[in-house]
Amino acid sequence: MQRVPAESLINPYTARANGYPTSVALPHEAGQLAELPREYAPWWDEVINKPMRAAPSTRPVNVESLIFEAIQHSPQITAFRIDPIIRETQILEEAAAFDWQTFLETKFDDSNDPIGNSLTTGDNSDRFTDKQFTSRIGVEKRLEQGGSLDATQNFGLQDNNSTFFTPRDQGTSRLELNFTQPLLRGAGQTYNESRTVLAMLDHQISEDDLQESLQDHLVEVYTTYWSLYRARAVRLQKERLLRRAIDVEQKLAARQGIDAVRRQVLRARAAIASRRSEIVRADMEVRNAESRLRLLVNSPGLKHSTIVELLPVEAPMSDYMNVSMRGSVETALQNRPDIQRAIKQMKETAVRLEVSKNELLPKLDLVLGTYVAGLRGKSQVDTAWTNQFRDGRPGYTVGLMLQYPLGNRAAKARYAKREWEVAKTLKEFEASVEASMSEVELAVREFETSYQEMLSRFQSMIAADTEANYLLERWRLLPGNDQTTSFLLEDLLDSQERVAMEEQDFVEAQVAYVLSVVRLKRASGILLSCDCGNSPVSFMTPAARRIAQPKPLPRPVGQRPALPAPIPANAKLTPPLPVLPRTQTSAGPQRRMPQSTETSLSQPSIIPMPGPAPLPVPARSQL
Repeated sequence: MQRVPAESLINPYTARANGYPTSVALPHEAGQLAELPREYAPWWDEVINKPMRAAPSTRPVNVESLIFEAIQHSPQITAFRIDPIIRETQILEEAAAFDWQTFLETKFDDSNDPIGNSLTTGDNSDRFTDKQFTSRIGVEKRLEQGGSLDATQNFGLQDNNSTFFTPRDQGTSRLELNFTQPLLRGAGQTYNESRTVLAMLDHQISEDDLQESLQDHLVEVYTTYWSLYRARAVRLQKERLLRRAIDVEQKLAARQGIDAVRRQVLRARAAIASRRSEIVRADMEVRNAESRLRLLVNSPGLKHSTIVELLPVEAPMSDYMNVSMRGSVETALQNRPDIQRAIKQMKETAVRLEVSKNELLPKLDLVLGTYVAGLRGKSQVDTAWTNQFRDGRPGYTVGLMLQYPLGNRAAKARYAKREWEVAKTLKEFEASVEASMSEVELAVREFETSYQEMLSRFQSMIAADTEANYLLERWRLLPGNDQTTSFLLEDLLDSQERVAMEEQDFVEAQVAYVLSVVRLKRASGILLSCDCGNSPVSFMTPAARRIAQPKPLPRPVGQRPALPAPIPANAKLTPPLPVLPRTQTSAGPQRRMPQSTETSLSQPSIIPMPGPAPLPVPARSQL
């Protein structure tokens, strides 16, 4: 493709002031590629950040400052960020199942029963009275391997009216240690920590949802900012169009009675009235964009100052970036939150499948227990507690407990259900990858098309401005008392309208190009990435950095979780897209595609489980 010189795109009526040749040859052949002149800037960029109305105060704004303020102050974003903190509490709740538990139990029984056997009391009493006070205190714990351990100290006081009860007023003490360990069903760390692992994965999924919601919200902030820029630019263009009509009307009024007829003056005044009405609509669009921006950002400096005029200080870029389709797809496969969420959902189903597989086994438990006991009369519980360590030897218990439902239909049904869930999540992951690739491809094509459309709009705008200036010069030189001049006036006013429309279309093309970059970053999953020193800033909770560890770090009891810290002011929220080196040759910018590389989506598993294999970048003919 032939590269068209930038000088050929300059309006000849403004070229002399900038040192450009006055001869113009606009590109018209198919296949030509034009670039915006690097030194070119639209005339409205110099005045777009100047006040347009009599507001009490003004406030300059740019995209980056609005993004940071939205992250810190927007209630929608705050609500999004609270959800992972709520999910984090579930991790602590599930992990607390393995904490030590203490217990204390006391009971007093006063029995008074009729006697049906003389051996009950050994005398002629007709009632058996028994008073007994028992107390037990101890600790118990559920182990990560599935076993349970408890240590219990029992104390008791007892006395009754039986002659066989000796010594009287007995004080008893008994120390027990029991341990139960599953050998088949319910055994192993994988099974017993599955609920904690599922809670951790659910927390990670909520972080992916947060990232997706944040990106959607920030895309709205980007869109609204550039809508404000576009509305103000259109407002300036309408005002310039009005001034041109007023200038024509003043010249006609001055020439009325010489070579201008009244019809021409009336036509110019009608154009002025029409253009003034358009300015009213343009003012409303500016105010509406400001209102939407205040709602999305919600910073204290904006929401309580509806009379403050917002002045955009950042202009849209017009430089071309040679974006790699394959590099964008690879970036999306690594960073898109919906793909990461699908991976974690596969991990969840894999954990549940392992749990169901374990539940197919019979329940076989090993039961171990040992104890020491002491006894003393006259309610001497303290002496009985000492005797339990000195007198006799410890007793013990060893046993096995087997349980297996006939047919085991419930466990088999759950296992079959989990297998189908795994198959479903695999297909959902495949669908997510395909949808992501398609979205990236569409975003890249929209990016390329937006740039080409901006160039075309630029050429059309320059051509329309050239025509309008030519008609203006001709109208000034021709006498105005004939029919030809009236037709020329109509052509002049129409050409001014076309210039304003072309300028408006060019601004919209500029904004569309900038937003296409934003949407491409959103489709690639890197809109929220930022570089803050040596490590990236996470918008999630602090637990996200330790989520891959086997156990979550406990938070002190009663402490409320805090919201994530504010983002540093020097953070850059939108890193560059995958860009290929740009080589300038006589044939124009060249586009080169990098070699295909494999991108692994597998992550370290929390517990041994079947995880997704490394996924090569899918090959598509479009890439």
